[in-house]
Amino acid sequence: MRTLLLDNTFLPVKIVAWEKAMLLFLTGRAEVIEEYSDLQIRSPRQTFNLPKILRLFSRNRSRQEVKFNRYNVFLRDNFTCQYCEKRFLQRELTIDHVWPRSKGGKSDWENVVTSCSTCNHKKGNKLPNEFHLKLKRKPVRPKWTPRLNLKPKDDDPDEWNNWIA
Repeated sequence: MRTLLLDNTFLPVKIVAWEKAMLLFLTGRAEVIEEYSDLQIRSPRQTFNLPKILRLFSRNRSRQEVKFNRYNVFLRDNFTCQYCEKRFLQRELTIDHVWPRSKGGKSDWENVVTSCSTCNHKKGNKLPNEFHLKLKRKPVRPKWTPRLNLKPKDDDPDEWNNWIA
């Protein structure tokens, strides 16, 4: 089971395992907003319902950067090929290094874009000025925060939808 963690202003921060949620609650760093009525954890002296949603008492000061990974690159580029500008399903997309790795290009936010297989194959390991298709948008480090990208799983509680955009 997982728990949705909110900051002290009730904004979603992240989704945590129930063990972490119980630790935050039992150490007095968070309060339960909503709990699972059918799931309990027992100690020799007490019984607790597992929390569905917790709110932290202190402000969440962590300024996390967006993690560089395949899925976040697709999100940044809106699941759209940056060469032909067509939208695709995630499984139909690839990652393209604008400046090819074989020619010294790095795997970072400023050199990687979403590409369909067809465009990526056409481009191959060519440099941007050797390729006949132009990049539609220059790749940049995203400015959104990870908390705006919380993805509930199918078995997570429906009540989370009230908190996660």
